[in-house]
Amino acid sequence: MQALLWIALGLFIIATVAPRKIAYPIGAAGWVFFALHWAYQPVHYLAIEDYFNVIVTVCVAIFCGYVAFVMWKKADDLTLLITKAAALGGIFYFSFAEFASLNHLLIGAVASQTAFTLNAVGVPAVLADWNVLTLNGYPVEIILGCTGIESMALFLGVISCVRAPPRRKLAAFMVSVPTIYILNVLRNAFVLTATGNQWFGLPETSFYISHNVIAKFGSIGALILISYMVFRLLPELLDMVVNVFDLLKGGVIRAS
Repeated sequence: MQALLWIALGLFIIATVAPRKIAYPIGAAGWVFFALHWAYQPVHYLAIEDYFNVIVTVCVAIFCGYVAFVMWKKADDLTLLITKAAALGGIFYFSFAEFASLNHLLIGAVASQTAFTLNAVGVPAVLADWNVLTLNGYPVEIILGCTGIESMALFLGVISCVRAPPRRKLAAFMVSVPTIYILNVLRNAFVLTATGNQWFGLPETSFYISHNVIAKFGSIGALILISYMVFRLLPELLDMVVNVFDLLKGGVIRAS
């Protein structure tokens, strides 16, 4: 079913460079394939009883289908902007998520940089494998979610598509994408240190509290702050977010 994803992204890219007259139907077709891709994902999450992600993926599929409908029927400029954001952000994220060589490259870089950071401040972390760090004999595996790639792809996509002077877009990029990457290296360093030193009890408990509680809330707070800074630099982006909300609200009102 990954073919649906790459067909969608290919159509998104074509829509971003095609003449406006044909960009809208091509983009709408891309959103249909993207909707089908997400509509298939609940099968996986049901199998592992992850009902939260079942709801999320169903909602994403519905959103994609609605964008396809609006893009086809109204040729709304906003849908073309969303398509451009999805094209760049999607290519950036799914290239690392789907291709093993890029996946290993990114995860390995984050793992080695986490070890280097801890060693630089005197913490004897060991890079036991390309994606595994140990401290005092306790291992922590670095996965794709530990790299911040999802958030970086999101900011890269929306910043690239908004209409604003290049200087402000570059400033927004610098306060978001590199910052997210650095913060994730620091987050991994914190989790490994807490786990290896058993800050919150047993290693398993220390990992859970540091990773699933403290780091989780810290990441949310950091993303809120980064979003605020990006919106200050690019008020045009806030306008786009409001317009997307109005687009969805309009669909709900018509449906009711």
